[in-house]
Amino acid sequence: MKKTNLLQLLIIVFAMSFITSCEKHKCDDKQEIDPEDIDGYFCYPAVDSRPDVSLNYPEIVTMLRAYDTTRIEPLEKALGYPDSRINTYNFDSFIQYLNYVKKLSKKAGITISGISFISAAKLDYNGTGKSYQDLIYIPTTTINGEQVQFDAVQSVEQNRLVTFKEALAENGYNWIYKSKEEFEAGKRADNNYSIKIVKQNKAGFISLPPPPVDSGAGNFGTLTPPF
Repeated sequence: MKKTNLLQLLIIVFAMSFITSCEKHKCDDKQEIDPEDIDGYFCYPAVDSRPDVSLNYPEIVTMLRAYDTTRIEPLEKALGYPDSRINTYNFDSFIQYLNYVKKLSKKAGITISGISFISAAKLDYNGTGKSYQDLIYIPTTTINGEQVQFDAVQSVEQNRLVTFKEALAENGYNWIYKSKEEFEAGKRADNNYSIKIVKQNKAGFISLPPPPVDSGAGNFGTLTPPF
């Protein structure tokens, strides 16, 4: 056999062995992931180079100080207590969430281009009677050069791209953060962005509470404070 053919054969064997190991999750030694989910599993080879998105400590310190001087006092004054500063999520659960939405997005024919972390608040967190800032995370796709949040679960169920804004509207909430123009036009002094969901019956149109509908968003972390 010629050396060139032998080299090509070795490359093919190596590539096939890598794909097989990825499908069996050997790349991460995580056997708890459902084998049914291998199509969307995030299996990448380890890299030694530092990713471009990494921060250095002067950048980190500048960002933390900016928060300290512009957020701590106003939030504590408004709430009457320190707000949460840290959101911690289980690593394996987060990876499985990414795997889940990637598989669903592939099934819906949607390319994931990013993930958004959206500020929210949990009421009566852990029975404290207080609300603390929390984060909701949801994937994005690129539309006309813009990052658009979308719901992978509803996109599969409805067999089309369902944006986060649309899904929220269907569940009684007006999301005004699609664009600067939409934000300025939709901003309310009372901060009430509820939408009434109405349905017609024999007596006419009646207002209904939103039904429980599964979403493609994630959360369920721990918040600090409270201590």
